[in-house]
Amino acid sequence: MDTSNWRDQLHPHTRQLVFNNIMHALTLGNHPENIDEVLDFQKIALNIELKSYAGATSQAVYLAQIDSKLLLLEKAREREWRDFFCPDSREKIVYKITKMLKRHLDVTDPEGSQELWRIAERIEEKIFYKASSESDYLRKISLKMLKMENPPGRSH
Repeated sequence: MDTSNWRDQLHPHTRQLVFNNIMHALTLGNHPENIDEVLDFQKIALNIELKSYAGATSQAVYLAQIDSKLLLLEKAREREWRDFFCPDSREKIVYKITKMLKRHLDVTDPEGSQELWRIAERIEEKIFYKASSESDYLRKISLKMLKMENPPGRSH
């Protein structure tokens, strides 16, 4: 199959959709506050699209490159909030989870307390890495602690 004319066969609307998807990925969580910021995001999106378009040997390669770059943007956004989240705050949350576990479990010896701490750390870590943002993390922690405090079927 002749792939030299794949660009001629690419519908112009496809490139606009790709640009729109890149813009969405860039601005998700980074709401531009003025026209200059919007223009900066547009320049970045256009640059990503143009480089992918120019470097691709086929439509499939072009779309794969765009998908790869969108995935990188998503991963960077996910890491970003974690990079700035205070480790002391995480430790305080682990402490609160441990305290709650102790209220519901009869643990008095040091080994049992250490095991509860490790369980609380695993709970917190799992939620931390699954959360999409700081507010999502805090919401999930709150829900988890609420469920632990009031398990289903428990009479009041």
